[in-house]
Amino acid sequence: MVRLARMLGGMEAKYQAVKSAKQMAFFIELPLPKSLELSFSQPAARAFPEATCDRKALMRGMFMGCGSVNAPSARYHAEFVMPTLGWATAALRLFHEQSVRAGMMERASHHVVYIKEGDGIVRMLSLMGASRAVMEFENVRVVREVSGQVNRRLNFETANIDKTIGSALRQVAAIDQLEYSERLGRLSPALQEMARTRKANPELNLSELADRMRLSKSAINHRLRRLVEIAEGTAPEDDEQAADLHSRSA
Repeated sequence: MVRLARMLGGMEAKYQAVKSAKQMAFFIELPLPKSLELSFSQPAARAFPEATCDRKALMRGMFMGCGSVNAPSARYHAEFVMPTLGWATAALRLFHEQSVRAGMMERASHHVVYIKEGDGIVRMLSLMGASRAVMEFENVRVVREVSGQVNRRLNFETANIDKTIGSALRQVAAIDQLEYSERLGRLSPALQEMARTRKANPELNLSELADRMRLSKSAINHRLRRLVEIAEGTAPEDDEQAADLHSRSA
């Protein structure tokens, strides 16, 4: 940077190194050339160039000077810490013109333009010509999205398994209670068969029980529910034959 300043404008840059616990930071101060004073003194909206290539260079320069992008493995976030409200507003309009969804907020007396969508960050990097960064960002994003899909599928299947196991344990407990109280033998043959099958196969879900007993899923669900209701005393035993005929017709 110091050598480039001398080559292009004969500017003598001042720089200093500041070491922190995490990294070494270098601060470079460049005097503003007379030929550029007008551009920096006029409103930011008029300082933005009209040509597409010039705007691309301006966007790249803003990113190099005050921009940053988080690693997509953590979260999608890019931001530009702008020096004034005028420049932040102009940068926000520039992003919107390029179909990049961006927002603005104030933080520690600075105006921050931010992008929180993966597609918007990719488009921003592409507009700046950072093709290698786009490839690296997309690779990490694909891995993250696939991992998220796998985790969502795993959580869904785990929840279904927990629900099936919980219902089966409740049903087996109800059958044990009916056997202990010698009420199971007074029920209809269909419910007795259902009780034996469920107790012998507590790991099967309703569909698997229906396939094994060659019944509909609704009939299996109805019979198991009746067994639980009888064990809990919320259904009478003398209606079982009629209820069973109803479940067969269903």
